[in-house]
Amino acid sequence: MPIDTLRLTMPRAPFDLLIAAALAAFQDTYPDVDLEISVEARMIDIVKQGFDAGLRYGDCLEKDMMAVPLAPRSEAVLVASPVYLYARLMPNVPSDLLNHRAVMCRSQITGLIKPWILQSAGETVQIAPPAATIVHDLASQIELTVRGLGILSAPAASVSDLLDAEKLSRVLPAWSSPLEALYLYFPNRRHQSAALRAFVAFLKGRSYLPPHLLAGDARNVDEQDATLRVRNQMHDSVSI
Repeated sequence: MPIDTLRLTMPRAPFDLLIAAALAAFQDTYPDVDLEISVEARMIDIVKQGFDAGLRYGDCLEKDMMAVPLAPRSEAVLVASPVYLYARLMPNVPSDLLNHRAVMCRSQITGLIKPWILQSAGETVQIAPPAATIVHDLASQIELTVRGLGILSAPAASVSDLLDAEKLSRVLPAWSSPLEALYLYFPNRRHQSAALRAFVAFLKGRSYLPPHLLAGDARNVDEQDATLRVRNQMHDSVSI
């Protein structure tokens, strides 16, 4: 077993939905590997910051990076609490969202509030609600939305239990926002740490995946190229 330290950085959403469980299982398999995890939305230079690898949405990464696909494309859905919706008119079309308060986030790169990019039946619209509460952490966004603060666009998997429990309700259910596939990326070096090599092999085994990611396109992720070399500049990812 490798005896090493594995330093990873990632946004909140993949940590909550996927990687926390994977790390627990990995630690059971490799107890001699020390883990150091940074959960943050901002994009960083993993080499300069001393990380072994990072997780990001999208396959457009810095040059000379390798990437392993972990989860397929998915979607974000609009949700709000019944308490919030009770005293307000339910939106019927995307433009109705302009009359509602939103829970949104600010780009850690551009400093701008990210609009909602909604798609339905081949149509795409961009909505930037004028009244918004800015929250950078997904868990906090969901908590405030449950408490009736406004409408939130969140990964479907992150709010499915709350929808089932009727603590949240879908808003404009015919519309959603596409989320890019999730990748683990790391420098293309000849000599990688034993801990990183073990972690990559562990993730490719896919035994860590929760049931909601074993359906649909998730089963086809490993049928793609197992490892991708990408040479474009990293773009602004979703801060979730």
